[in-house]
Amino acid sequence: MITLRRAALVVLAAALALVCMTEITAQPPPPHQPVPLLPPHPAAPPRGDATGAITTILARPLFRPDRRPVAVAARGDTALPRLSGILIGPSLRLAIFTPAGGPTRLVKQGGRIGAYRVSTIAATAVTLTAPGVRLVLTPRFAGVPDGPPPAGPPLRPQGLPPIHTPGRH
Repeated sequence: MITLRRAALVVLAAALALVCMTEITAQPPPPHQPVPLLPPHPAAPPRGDATGAITTILARPLFRPDRRPVAVAARGDTALPRLSGILIGPSLRLAIFTPAGGPTRLVKQGGRIGAYRVSTIAATAVTLTAPGVRLVLTPRFAGVPDGPPPAGPPLRPQGLPPIHTPGRH
């Protein structure tokens, strides 16, 4: 009985020694290389025209439960729709016009909105031209009345220190 136990212990010790020798002689794992979170160079702009996808997205109103476009009757007025946004990317310049009660329209630089041609699209304004007319439009939120911005510095809650921006006086 003692020899059987002794034989089992010898086999177990030999197996343990074999495992230890395998671990000692094994190659170390390669050092951990961090995975870059961003590509090393900016991604190239997508090929093709993104206007179709943007038109589809804008035609599905975000805050309507059924996400269906608003039905619009044909109107004969020629009022210029509200400039509601500007999209600028590496290969994309679009002005977003929203007529009262109508679907949103995307117009590329050089495109037409009513009788006007979109001559330039900048980050903060869109310039429209017609024979003898030049309009510079800035985006407006829906429901905000037209008019000049309030005069004077912006209102701040009392007790907060003033904001100083380097390079501006």
